[in-house]
Amino acid sequence: MKLNPALISVLVLSSAFGFGQQSHYLTVGDPAPQLRPAKWLKGAPIEAFQKGQVYVVEFWATWCEPCKESIPHLTDMAHKLGSKASFIGVSIWESNDPTDTAYQKKVATFVQKEGAQMDYTIAVDGPKQPVANFWMKSAEESGIPTCFVVGQDGRIAWIGHPSELEPVLNDVIANHFDVQAARARREVNLELIRPVDEALEAKKYDVALKRIDEAVAKKPSLDRFYTYDRLVARFHLNWENAKSISDGIIKDSKGEIGAYRMIASILATQPDLAPGAYRYGVQLVDEALKEGEMGYLFLAMKSDIYSNLGDNVEAEKTQQDAVSAAEKDSHAPADFVAQMKRKLTKLEDGLAHAK
Repeated sequence: MKLNPALISVLVLSSAFGFGQQSHYLTVGDPAPQLRPAKWLKGAPIEAFQKGQVYVVEFWATWCEPCKESIPHLTDMAHKLGSKASFIGVSIWESNDPTDTAYQKKVATFVQKEGAQMDYTIAVDGPKQPVANFWMKSAEESGIPTCFVVGQDGRIAWIGHPSELEPVLNDVIANHFDVQAARARREVNLELIRPVDEALEAKKYDVALKRIDEAVAKKPSLDRFYTYDRLVARFHLNWENAKSISDGIIKDSKGEIGAYRMIASILATQPDLAPGAYRYGVQLVDEALKEGEMGYLFLAMKSDIYSNLGDNVEAEKTQQDAVSAAEKDSHAPADFVAQMKRKLTKLEDGLAHAK
């Protein structure tokens, strides 16, 4: 099952990897384009990718909150790997005004403020977006943060989100990463998966179902992969039908906790469903809690479901229970517990303000 957001665009890459005529799109296994930013702001400029060296080229922006959250993670990896990999952060989409120069100062000020927390090479793209176009747009990526790993052969080994980077990067450095398999997975993603994600993002749920059927017709092995997306669309179009399908999934799984988790996550993350769907979600979580597995996670989802239902009192109460359960569970990740506590504070502040 997947939960990845839609990231779609189109364009192609020049055969010379410069800024001339473009001939095909950029994908895994292709030679990495040159980096020609408007300005290098921190660290030594990367004039060319050296053979035998691994690089991470991460695209971000000062206005992108998820990008900011990735900065400490990238710095930690850069410190951990040392000379084994060179990290480069390229700020893009800061300005599209050819007469603008203030964007450079804005990015430079941001980088200076981050200080040691952003401890890797930084550059900024210009208003004409040459770097963004020849990397992001050519690779059909329109969401940030996005990382490109350039292998020791100067070719792109992987494209994805920074949160998924570390194991990939370790394999690339050790020459254990299967680039051809990564390329094949990416081709499937671009052709068959992203069109569905795009329709879901646009809230065109009937279109999403149609595209899923088309994708499965082309590649039947993807049928089970689309279970989550199908349910998201159906909960929006006809929640009672989706409930019936969900009950069938749980029955067929013989109460597998993963089935409960998948369905509950839809009701926790989709904020515009019918009230009946959320009431079903509460019932579903209560059933899952009887299994005695990942209680803190299900309580956190139940809190989100109550929030979606508009019941902030129950949302706050359930979030308290979730935090308490997580603090007692040695398997609960520390960063997730911290996130739960921030959510609880937000709920408490909201209720206090309402009074």
